[in-house]
Amino acid sequence: MGRHKLTLLLLLLFVLEGTVMKWIIPPSWQLQVVVSPHLVLVAVMFIGIYLNKSWGLAYGLGFGLLHDIVYYGPMLGVYCMAMGAVGYLSGIIPFRSQANIMTSLFIVVTGSLLFEWIIYGIYRVAQIRLIDPQWAFMHIMLPTVFINLLFALVIYVPMRRWLDNIRKLQKREKE
Repeated sequence: MGRHKLTLLLLLLFVLEGTVMKWIIPPSWQLQVVVSPHLVLVAVMFIGIYLNKSWGLAYGLGFGLLHDIVYYGPMLGVYCMAMGAVGYLSGIIPFRSQANIMTSLFIVVTGSLLFEWIIYGIYRVAQIRLIDPQWAFMHIMLPTVFINLLFALVIYVPMRRWLDNIRKLQKREKE
């Protein structure tokens, strides 16, 4: 039951990411920087941290492929691979067992930055986006990571409680 509600939450975040977030970010910001919030990525990282690496990988691959198909069209599979890798890596971080708000937010910032660098690197190698790395870091990656961090800070407490409850239900079902 928890998996179905989790999937519905990620679908809701997916829709919000593509619709409402474009209107929330001020137009004056969008002239100077490119901000693309990845709400689903943040939720996938929380799933990797608080449930396990397999769920982080599965949700990352699924929703990454959905991103590839619906939003980003130059190459199929880039977001799928990047989001799956970040979801998996957030689940195997050694100090996640003591995960509190600081370690969780550190993992979210690191994972978001890694996600952005993977996307940039693949597009750069495929010669789809020939942007200077320093400009891309300052005008695309840092603003996006900042917005992802703000979102992670907002949803941390409810998401942590919900994922802890799902983990407890899983343990009861195994017994």
